[in-house]
Amino acid sequence: MTLSARNRDVITEFQRGHYIMVKELYEEHYAPLLDFASQLIINKEEAHHIVQETFIRLFGMRDRFSTLPDIKAFLYITVRNICLSYIRADKEKDPGGDAAWFNQALIATARFDEPVAREAVLLQMHEQLLVLPAQEQIVFRLLFYDRLSIQEAMEESGLSAVVVAQRRISAIRILRAQLITSNLFSIPLFIYFIAVFCSRSKV
Repeated sequence: MTLSARNRDVITEFQRGHYIMVKELYEEHYAPLLDFASQLIINKEEAHHIVQETFIRLFGMRDRFSTLPDIKAFLYITVRNICLSYIRADKEKDPGGDAAWFNQALIATARFDEPVAREAVLLQMHEQLLVLPAQEQIVFRLLFYDRLSIQEAMEESGLSAVVVAQRRISAIRILRAQLITSNLFSIPLFIYFIAVFCSRSKV
């Protein structure tokens, strides 16, 4: 697997959570993973959510990976596992439905490549968190800003583990919808914001 001519530096940049690595991994793997997920479940919109969730998990635990094959294996195994859990839970709604942003979803826009512009948008994305419902805000901050585990977030918030997990999913989905409406949504930037930027942000 080749991400770029900088193979020797790829793992180091990945472990440091550089935005360019989020984008490169997205460009190489998102479409194949979406196809893979779509073969396992019917709902294409849900397949998008599952693949984005997988990337968020990957970058949230990026210090555990030291080779490109391990990264690729994690992506496919995690997508498969989440899809199977989705099927078992029988959560499908509107089978075959497409997200409103589906036709543009696989286009990696260059508008956020320039660091200053990207930083400004990331701060705007942070502001969108302030209008999430109260429990979603609390859980999102505990999990993605403070980097607590589900168990630790449960103890800190006084919510049950099930509620914490539900609010985590809800917060991500509501935030994504808000960003789409505000024309601030880009899949690689969304992944980067949740998995990397939040834990570094002091705002």
